[in-house]
Amino acid sequence: MATTVADEGRVRPIEQRLTDERRLPPLGLWIVVTLLVIVVCTAWHNVTGAWRGIEVGGELFWRTPWRLEIVFAVIFGYILACGGWVVRGVRRDLEALAPALAIGPSELAEERARIGAFPASTLFIATAAGFAVGIAIHALVNAMLPSGHSALEDLLWRAIRDVAIWVFSMRLILVVIGSSWRVSQIVERTARIDLFDLRGLAPIVRIGLRNALAFAAGVSMLAAMSGDEVTLPVTLATMAIVGAVGAFALLLPVRGARRAIRTAKNAELLAVRAAIRRTRTATLEGSPEGEREAMLLSGLLALEARLAGVVEWPFDLGTFVRLFFFLTLPLASWVAAAVVERFVSYLLG
Repeated sequence: MATTVADEGRVRPIEQRLTDERRLPPLGLWIVVTLLVIVVCTAWHNVTGAWRGIEVGGELFWRTPWRLEIVFAVIFGYILACGGWVVRGVRRDLEALAPALAIGPSELAEERARIGAFPASTLFIATAAGFAVGIAIHALVNAMLPSGHSALEDLLWRAIRDVAIWVFSMRLILVVIGSSWRVSQIVERTARIDLFDLRGLAPIVRIGLRNALAFAAGVSMLAAMSGDEVTLPVTLATMAIVGAVGAFALLLPVRGARRAIRTAKNAELLAVRAAIRRTRTATLEGSPEGEREAMLLSGLLALEARLAGVVEWPFDLGTFVRLFFFLTLPLASWVAAAVVERFVSYLLG
């Protein structure tokens, strides 16, 4: 598998290799990276004198505005772990799609190997774009902060943090969109479409829902930063952008299936309508087998109606229920964060 990818000049992002090569579950990587970032953050601010231990001005840092550093650490850990989780899921669902694809086991194995691997130049472009966005966001937030704000005395750490988050965010978007686009192409090119039973395409719907969940979780974490009124416009704009990318990532893997379904539907409708025209002509001309032709025409008309009613998007009610649940995650996380903050404040007096 690795040889095939290397021979094509493709590489896997280092954050994905952390889970692939070390057999580390994405959740474990998320926790480890989050804790590591908090430790580095604490050490940094102790060196600069902003903190004393885990206290700021005699208060535990998570009871001060510095608690946002915990949110940033959680987001950074999530971004690094999410790509591996998405790629593993796509590979698993592509394997489950095998009965609905007109390709052999060896070709399917090669396609699975390519999932999550990209040309080095593409990864570089994503990294450069993330660097540029991180610098722009950092500069924008600095311009919004009032003179004398404590964050303006922490420019270097914030610049490193913001750039790192956006660099890996862009790389994560590349992994999600690139993997989904490849699956979409495979399905459009090789899918065996049964217009009256689309259950075989359920794995690609799972890929889309997983993408939506990944970005909904990201929006939920960003919602925890909405308590900072100064940077609230930036937070809301970021949430809107992440949500829009999530909606695109939901539909992208299903796009190829929709096109394949539409092509098969149009082909069958053309064939049925041609048969209807022939049968109708024979019936009107008073063919000796007119009664049989009339019965055949009735069946063809019913078949045409059923074909015309086939929905081209392979979604069902369960898909929309799960999607609605994902959409409620940001609001639920915001409410939960507010409740936890009040509860902790009450316990600590």
